[in-house]
Amino acid sequence: MSSPTSLEYTSDRAEELKENIESVQAEVDQAASSSGSKPRLVAISKLKPASDIKALYDAGYRHFGENYIQEMVDKAEALPDDIKWHFVGSLQSNKSKLAGSVPNLHVLETLSSTKVADLLQKSLPETRKSKLNIYIQINTSSEDSKSGLPPVSSDKSSEVIDLAMHVIQNCPGLNLLGLMTIGSFDASHDTSKPNPDFETLKSSRKELARILQEKGIENAPKENELELSMGMSADFVQAVKEGSSSVRVGTRIFGERPKKVTKAAPQ
Repeated sequence: MSSPTSLEYTSDRAEELKENIESVQAEVDQAASSSGSKPRLVAISKLKPASDIKALYDAGYRHFGENYIQEMVDKAEALPDDIKWHFVGSLQSNKSKLAGSVPNLHVLETLSSTKVADLLQKSLPETRKSKLNIYIQINTSSEDSKSGLPPVSSDKSSEVIDLAMHVIQNCPGLNLLGLMTIGSFDASHDTSKPNPDFETLKSSRKELARILQEKGIENAPKENELELSMGMSADFVQAVKEGSSSVRVGTRIFGERPKKVTKAAPQ
């Protein structure tokens, strides 16, 4: 990956990126036209140079997503501070302090434990101007390879319910903004029927809101106040049609990513 501090870009690359994101945005708008909603488009820029982000920033875009904490920290330091960063990778507890240190981290999309919630709460600087938004990640496809908590059922006993209550009641610096999922490969490539992962996320939102209200949790969000982050490059159009509030698109905007280079362990 190019150095994140290098913000120079060519006019050709800027034009390519602008055409790509405008094409994706047009598809989002078209898919949302029947419902009148305005889903957010988050450009997933992992393993791409900061110069690509700067080119899109200069074209008016502000929401960008990263999968690796250190990469996000480096880019956030180099790029304008009104960018709204989304962290969409798996967050290890020992990296929570780093995440909380990014002043313009707009939303952490992958919360799945009270431990990480507490560490984030403790790491937020007093100078932070607003609460840190969080999505609770749900493993809607029940795949072992996916992170996230099991979906919410009609049963009032649920890890998602417990985590949501913990955030609302014990983490004043965090704001429960909604739920997030990564759809299964098969479901994401079958547009002939409603995506079961998206249906499960919508059902989980409905049950979460209902149970929080039944429990009388003060300041609990209502169903229409909880966002749904669902949809990626392969299935964002379907996600928008099924009610997504926020889609995460990388390859369609930036092109194929280089493989992440990992350092070999010392012999």
